[in-house]
Amino acid sequence: MRITHLSTYDIAGGAVKAAHRLSIGLCRVGHESRLLTLYKESSDPTVLVFDPPRDLAIRLRRALKRRVLERTQKMIHSRPPGSAFFSDDRSQHNADILDQLPPSDILNLHWIVDFFDYGSFFRRLPRGIPVVWTLHDMNPLTGGCHHAGDCQSFRASCGACPQLTSKAENDLSRQIWNRKRRAYGSVPQGALSFVTPSRWLETKVKESSLGAGFPVNVIPYGVDTENFRPQDVQLARQALGVPIHGRIILFSSYFARNSYKGFPLLLEALNRMRSIPNLRAITVGGGDSDEYREGTVPIRSLGLIKDEKQMSLVYSAADVFAIPSLQDNLPNTAIEALACGIPTVAFAVGGVPEIVRNGLTGVTVSPGDSEALARAMEDLLTDPERRASISRECRRVALQEYGLEIQGRRYLELYRTLLG
Repeated sequence: MRITHLSTYDIAGGAVKAAHRLSIGLCRVGHESRLLTLYKESSDPTVLVFDPPRDLAIRLRRALKRRVLERTQKMIHSRPPGSAFFSDDRSQHNADILDQLPPSDILNLHWIVDFFDYGSFFRRLPRGIPVVWTLHDMNPLTGGCHHAGDCQSFRASCGACPQLTSKAENDLSRQIWNRKRRAYGSVPQGALSFVTPSRWLETKVKESSLGAGFPVNVIPYGVDTENFRPQDVQLARQALGVPIHGRIILFSSYFARNSYKGFPLLLEALNRMRSIPNLRAITVGGGDSDEYREGTVPIRSLGLIKDEKQMSLVYSAADVFAIPSLQDNLPNTAIEALACGIPTVAFAVGGVPEIVRNGLTGVTVSPGDSEALARAMEDLLTDPERRASISRECRRVALQEYGLEIQGRRYLELYRTLLG
């Protein structure tokens, strides 16, 4: 089977990393899978890069479209630093990507912000090729936000968007919602179906006014359980220059300063844990800053780490992995920690409890409660026997449910059903 995945990036961020991993998993189970991207950072030969057409007419069209889109982007980027992601449905590239598709039996969409224009893309979909859209957040279901939080307007028609601090019903979010509605309305019956990595996001699809008319399947993410596996703690800490006898809490996020990642709440929790001797924290990712690292607990930032085996070493150096996210789908980092046998403490939001199973693979606490987060981390840090028991269960669950090949076979079953 020939599968083509579309994603704006290949490895820059959790959602696009998940798309790349799925493509790798499909190749491993014997199928021809390619990832077509707008931007490529990996050296993987199965990742192809879109080449924008260079003829004069299309270049002029792109230039005019950019001028239109710049006004929208200016509004989005004028929000306070750390604001949640908000994306337009339009792109300067319209549907040009469809002219560069390799021969395909299945087209699988992923995180496609800026890659193509919803309206022109769905109107021009090639007939006879089923389209699967793996949702990595709520953006395809909303008028621009990627996580709606407490807002329920995605069930109706958006407008007066709290993430835009707007009071106007016909604001940018309503305009985007209307364009998406028209775009989805042009899709032939049965040509598009959604996949969600979590049961939580499946529920959001069914609740949404934009997604409710399409079939939806739940297929969790997968990771390479050979790359992500338990390693010797002392060797991992020596390699990273981390105190061998310290108590280590790990936090990882590609966009640490994004408001819904909850890093300030983790800092509050750490500052409540003064009774834990030799407590240290390690952060991995981008966007953190000096003012975020102030506090009573020493914090070491390792920056962005894109190599999976190196990241596995970081997980293995930790005693506890913390996910203080206030909104999330099914975090790749939670599955990576699971495969490395590291207990996770997290807020019970989105699809997180589907991985962080209370008392089995970690501990979940009430969203936003930094005191409860601190208490849960303290309990694990002071109970090595419990940590060891949870660690064994983490690895067992990862091998049984979250391997790349397992994910690949689940997708193949769906693809075959769609192809008839």
